Order: sequence, then C-alpha cells, then structure tokens
Amino acid sequence: MAINAIVVFVYLLAMVALGVYLSRYVKSEEDYFLAGRSLNKWIIAGSIMSTNVAAIYLVGPAGAAYGGGGVSTLLIAWTGNMIAAMSALFFVPHLRSMRITTVSEYLEDRYGVALRLLPAGLWMLYYALFAGVGMCTLSTVLSPILGVPVESLIIFVGGGVLLYCCCSGLIGAAYSSVIQAFIMILGGLILLPLALKQVGGLQCLYETLSAQGGESFFVFWKGGDAGVWPTWKDVFMFVMLGLPYWCTSQYMVQRSFAGKSVRESSRGVILAALMTGPLTLSFIIPGICGVVLYGGVVAGDDALPSLLNDFLPLGLGGLILAALVAASNSTASALLSSLSTLAQHDYYRRFIPGKNAKHYMWVARVATLIGGVIGIAFAFVAREYGIIQTAYNLMGFFEPPIFVIVAGALFWKRANSWGAISAAVVGIAFNFLSRFVFGMDAATQTILCFPVSTAALMVGTYVSRAAGAKSAAEEGQTMFSGMSMSNLKFSVSGWFGVIWAVGSLWAFIICSFCESALPKPANMFIYLFLMMSFVLGCYFAVPAFVPETDEDKAEDKEGIATSLTHRIIGSGWTWFAVYLISFALMFGLYGAVKPDPTRAYKSMDRAEVAGIAKALDGYRKINAAFPTANVIAELQRKQPSGFGKGKPYLRAPLDGIDARGNAINVQVSSDGQAYSVSARGADGKAGTDDDITSP
Repeated sequence: MAINAIVVFVYLLAMVALGVYLSRYVKSEEDYFLAGRSLNKWIIAGSIMSTNVAAIYLVGPAGAAYGGGGVSTLLIAWTGNMIAAMSALFFVPHLRSMRITTVSEYLEDRYGVALRLLPAGLWMLYYALFAGVGMCTLSTVLSPILGVPVESLIIFVGGGVLLYCCCSGLIGAAYSSVIQAFIMILGGLILLPLALKQVGGLQCLYETLSAQGGESFFVFWKGGDAGVWPTWKDVFMFVMLGLPYWCTSQYMVQRSFAGKSVRESSRGVILAALMTGPLTLSFIIPGICGVVLYGGVVAGDDALPSLLNDFLPLGLGGLILAALVAASNSTASALLSSLSTLAQHDYYRRFIPGKNAKHYMWVARVATLIGGVIGIAFAFVAREYGIIQTAYNLMGFFEPPIFVIVAGALFWKRANSWGAISAAVVGIAFNFLSRFVFGMDAATQTILCFPVSTAALMVGTYVSRAAGAKSAAEEGQTMFSGMSMSNLKFSVSGWFGVIWAVGSLWAFIICSFCESALPKPANMFIYLFLMMSFVLGCYFAVPAFVPETDEDKAEDKEGIATSLTHRIIGSGWTWFAVYLISFALMFGLYGAVKPDPTRAYKSMDRAEVAGIAKALDGYRKINAAFPTANVIAELQRKQPSGFGKGKPYLRAPLDGIDARGNAINVQVSSDGQAYSVSARGADGKAGTDDDITSP
C-alpha cells in the first residue's frame, strides 16, 4: 500500500516536471490552446486515447460490466471507435482545413453570432459538469490506495485539477498524455492475465458465471427484460451519442485542430480508435472477473481500482494507478481547457478584441477556475449515481440538439439561423419535458431527441424561407462547398480501404443480428476483430477522402516538433515497442502467476465496512437516531414509503459478514447518536492495527 502510494506521488511529480519543461515551447496563444498546430498523428492518437480512456472507457464501464452489464459495455467503446474513424473521414478534415479554434466559431459563419454563443454556452456548462465526472473518477481510483473516502478526496482532487489546468497548455497536456497512454497499455495488458489467472482462465470464467445463472455476462445485445445495464436500447443510445462526441464536440476535436496537417489529424483520430479497442477489452474482462473474486460486495465503480490495488505487484500497481490518476486528470483538464477556450474565444474576445495574448490567457484561467468549482460540486452527484451512467445522461441532455445544428451547417447548404434556433429550442425543451415532466428513461429520450431536433431544423428552415425571414449566412460554406472530384486523386489503397471498411461494417451488423449463433466467450474476439478491421479500413481510406496539401509536405523546422522529446514520444516505433513489451509481459505473467483469492479479501472487508457506514448515515437522515439493536437486520429492511423507492438502506449483498466469515463489529451508542464499524482484517483478531474501520 505504502509503496503504491509513493509511486503514485513520484509519478505525478514527474508529470508536473515534464509539463514545466515543455512549457518552454509555449510562445504564443496558438501554442497554448492548439500546440502550435504541430502535433503528428502519433501524438494526436496518444493524446485522444489518454484523455478519452480514463473517465469513459475504464473505471465506469468496468464497473458496469462488474454490475451485470458484462461484455455489452464493450459496445460503448467499440461503436464509439467506429464512429471516431468515420468522423476522421467526414468531419475532421473539413473542420481542420478551416483553421478555426472552436467549432462554434464556424457556426457564426453559417448562422450568425447568436448561434455561435448558444452552443458555446451549452458546451461550457456541459464541460464543467462533465469535468466533475472526471474528478469523481480520479477520486474513485485514489481512494483504495490512500484509504481515504471518495467524498473527501473530491475536494482535494478538484483543487489539484484546477491548479494543473491553470498552469499547463495543450503542448504539455498532449505530450504527457502520450506517456500516460503508454503506461495504461502496459497496465491493461498486465492486469488482464493476472485477473484471469485468479479465476482459472477465460473459459473457466464463462463456465463459472454460467453455472451461477450469469451467462448474460457474455451477451452483447441484451434485451430490455434482462434487468441489467446496458441493454440494447442503451447501446443504441451510445451509438447516437458517439456522433456528437467524436464529430462535433469541442472537447474531442480540439486535439485534431492541433494537427500539423489535415491528413495527420485524420490519421491520428483513427489510430486512437484502433489502439483503444484491445485496451478496453483488457480492462472490461477483469471487471467481469471481479464478479467471481468479489461476489458483488465491492461497489461497481470501485471494482477496477480494487483489482489494480489487489492483484498488480507492489510498485507496478502504483505506477498503473498513477497513470489512471494522471489520465483522469487529463480528461478533466481537457474538458476545462475546452471550456476556457470557448469562454475566451467565443465570448470574451468576440466582444472585447484588441487585448494582448497575456490578457486573454488570464481570462481563460478565470473561466477554468469557475468551471472547475462547478465541476467539483457536480462530482458528488456523479458519485451517487455512477460514473458511466452520469456521463451519458449528461451527453444525452446537451449533445443531440447541438450535433444537429453543426451537422446541418456542414451537410445542408439551405440550413439557416431560424432552423438552427428551432432545433436548439425544441431539442432542449424536449429533453427537459421528457426527463423531468414525463419521466422518460435516458435512452429513449436521447434516441428520440435526434430526429426531433432534425425535424425542428428542417421545419424552421423551410418556414422561415417561405415567410421571407432574414437569416444570417443562409448560403454559407458547407462541407461540400468548393468540393469536386478533381480535388481527390485516385488512390488504389484509398478505395481498397473504403471497400474493406464497408465489408467489415456489414459483417459487424450481421453478427449483431445473429449473435445467438456465435460461440461464447469467443464472440468477444469476433466483434473486436471486426471493429478493428473496420477502423483499419478507414485508415487506408484516408487518401480517398482527404487530399494531400502543402502542409503534408512541409518539414518541421522549429519548436517542439524538432526536439528529442518529439522524436521519441511521437514515433510509431515507440508505440510498437510498448505494445511488444506489454504482450510479452502479458503471456509471461499468465504462466508465472498462481491464484490467490485471499488478495481480494481486504477490498471486500473495506467495502463491507464502508457500505454499512453509508447505510447507517442514510438511516440517520430519515430517522431520529441510528438503530441500537439488530442493526444489520434493520438496515436490510426497506425504507419507508417515499424514500428511495422502497429500497433497503444496506445494498445487497452486504450482510455484515467479512470475507473470512467473521461478523463485522457494529457498535451504536445507547442514545443512537454515534456508531463505529470495523472488520478484523487478515489476522482475525479485533483491536489490532490490521483492523479496517469506518471513518
């Protein structure tokens, strides 16, 4: 424990030192916000991969898989990877070629200033709240190794994130994110064999869960009656949300704006999608292993941090946890960086031009501070409702109408400002009414919001044109403006990639409809192969969609692009070496490690103690005092009508018995106003330093 904590601390100090070193290359605002548009495809890939992975692809989905979702949570990532590859062909090239700083800057050209400010304002609120999800993830990862409650860490972590964001620019964030990606690859491919060995291997895991009635853990497309999350409807919601997330969200596309050329930006996004696929699998499978190892005692979002802390070797476990900490920090930082860019570029600079670069950078830091405070407050909400579900509930509320507005600007030349305003107002109103008035579930609401917003865009556009209403930039530039076949040179590899990608996509769809015929657990690798085949096809298809420009031929002559740091971190050979070492360690560890289920006991005892303490606190909020007799039985009873929809105070399967069969010691004062909860620990004796006690 102490060694892991020390490694975490040293690693974070090293990342801060790297950020300070790289700040020497920040000479202008473009360097601070867009890394001087100097990033190559490998840096873009690592930056996107690290920023995206921590909050969305690891802790939350691993917890959802552990909680009953199983392999279906992989579809959250893998469908997103496929959409990212399509975005790299159809959205990124057009947006990057305009050399804009924000997506909303382009919306002013198409729709006018009002439609620049409205999406920018919604994005700023959304990013502040979503940054809170990242802070919650970071606190969840740190809690097991520091032995501090997540709720207490959120304040500390939030302050650290704010300090990091205010001091670093995109150059430091991008290059440090690549190092974090390297370590996450190493950690994921090491955790996978260690977790599988504890349960006897993948086939044994499947057989064990099937014998317990858990065969659905290995079903991708679950029916609505499965009683677990995500179902097929939730997965379809993720597919829909992948469109705004990867195609038009400032948070993600800002990294591609920093590419040194249009092709490098597109290929960087595709490489990120390609390399994330196996990494996601290497964290989701251990999450499913946790079902056997922890028996549901550990809470969902705590499953992955507990596995890392319990089963990775001392020191190495700390290094991987540090990478997750830093990557979660990177996620929150990227969100707050996008927020500050929108605030200073689309609001402050738009109306107060002519100031110097230092002035605008301080405006961005103030915006970061305000957004960070909002995020810290929202982190407690994310902790209560679960990381991954909170993240996608937020996306479902804000992103669909904004995506329709941006997509309309890019793909439909007749779209005007009246149609865009109609889409925004109707889309947001629909989300509010369906969620808070009609109580519609998040998946249905999100899926319906896209066609509702699209219909509003079309009706608003046609009605305003028929009425002769004045609209800004009605015939503005779209994706197809100035495009002709003469701009695209025939490329054998490009069109071969198109055919390859289309074939892989059809195979993926056919397998989805015929999943019951696929062997389990081999179905995971079939879907992984088809997803990666599609993404690889998109990579080869880039020349068919993205013409070569002078930027592609230009040589790096100054700045960080000529440094030794860039030549090492930004090299494809470095990535190859990282994967080679990781796979060698993965196969070596699987043969060398011996199963030891007792290593999970401490996390189970800690979860039991914390769960009982939380249940007691919940009981006290409703009742005048804590229960003084038959405490566990009282907590297992359903809450009074009107509170928590009749659920017990103490979540199942917590039962007041530790992992070794000893009773948890629960002491309540005679007046019912104070309590203590403790487990005996590995020595089996009460009152020793080995005990686990409630805060």
